[in-house]
Amino acid sequence: MKFSVITVCYNSAATLPEAMQSLAAQQMQDYEWVVVDGASSDGTQDIAASFSGPRGAFVSERDGGIYAAMNKGVSLARGEFLYFLNSDDRLSDAQVLGDVAATLAARPELELLYGNVIYIKPDGRVLRRFDHIDRGTLRFEDLCHQAVFAHRELFERLGGFNERFRTNADYDWLLRVFASGAMTAWTDRTVGEFRTGGAHMRDLPMAMAERRAVRLQYMGKAALAWGDFRRRVRHRLHILRHGHRPGQVPLPT
Repeated sequence: MKFSVITVCYNSAATLPEAMQSLAAQQMQDYEWVVVDGASSDGTQDIAASFSGPRGAFVSERDGGIYAAMNKGVSLARGEFLYFLNSDDRLSDAQVLGDVAATLAARPELELLYGNVIYIKPDGRVLRRFDHIDRGTLRFEDLCHQAVFAHRELFERLGGFNERFRTNADYDWLLRVFASGAMTAWTDRTVGEFRTGGAHMRDLPMAMAERRAVRLQYMGKAALAWGDFRRRVRHRLHILRHGHRPGQVPLPT
């Protein structure tokens, strides 16, 4: 099996159908859908049960939070590559899995492939291109997990998400992957649509402090300060020249 698409959800009846339909519409059917539900009480389980595509594991029970649920999904997955489809997000079109599979077939050495993501914000849509992300820049930038297809062996070799981080465990895991020397690559292909305003936005100061703590695992305070200063300068120059930050392209409404 090529892909395990993992969805963690809790009381997601209002948004899960759109995510589920974007998966069921995939022309490539070499995947399983793994659902980890946190014991919802709004009918989420019934919606998931109506899925018309290939089914994988389904669990509905209380858990220790989003990253505990994601780790549970990893343990249940049987596919070669894992992809996390959030319950309020969606795959961008019906050819995503097929196109990604073709790219991976052409690059069998790859352990992690990441594409582009459309961010859906209250004030409009923004295309996020992650071609500027590599081992060096990721420490000062970000990479949306909705963009990432990861080989299952990466989790076996490097471990799962560190559950002591409340909002940045996926970022911490990606830094671990890049620091390990794993074979990674970007593809100029939009793979998903991501709705902003998740858990990290509910307490932004906490999320930013936690992100700093994650980064300090991989560098000292002086290196972090210098790298962050360079990032701000680079972003400012890019805005002056192009009208937007690196990798962020406003889309017409």
